[in-house]
Amino acid sequence: MDIHTFRFQRGFTLLEMMISLGISAILTTTAIPAFHKMVQRNRLTTEINTFVGHLHYTRSEAIKRGVRAVMCRSSDGESCERTAGWEQGWIIFADYNANRELDGRDDLLFVEKGEENGINITSGRRRRIVYQNTGQSPGSNGTYVFCDPDYPEYAKAVIISNTGRPRISTVRPDGSDLGCGDG
Repeated sequence: MDIHTFRFQRGFTLLEMMISLGISAILTTTAIPAFHKMVQRNRLTTEINTFVGHLHYTRSEAIKRGVRAVMCRSSDGESCERTAGWEQGWIIFADYNANRELDGRDDLLFVEKGEENGINITSGRRRRIVYQNTGQSPGSNGTYVFCDPDYPEYAKAVIISNTGRPRISTVRPDGSDLGCGDG
């Protein structure tokens, strides 16, 4: 091999490589926080969509079966909780004896296990959502706030009307701020 052929081979100099690494470092440090925010927004959206999908399922089972159907917070997947938050999970059951508790001849329809994803779901004192066989949810509107405490500006609420239909909002039914996490 001729020694003169190596003169025409090209490569990076140390200076060019250092400049490229510097530019990469700058781009990476600006992109990672934005990427993290996007991931958290997607987690919040996924959690809301899961919750709303289960509301629709509960409502349709109440209509289909002709009995009350209940969706209640549950950390063990076997009974309704008084203390655990909605982020711990929930169960859905057909409530044949209309006592709003899973027992005896009631049918357990679905168990949603909670995830540790940093999202809080608050509903004030509401522990369960009851759908009548007409598809209506008796009582006053229910507001369920989905919040990531690290990004309170992305908080959203699922509001269930008396007709049983959920809607998503960035404010409470009265127009006030969601107050990320304060129920």
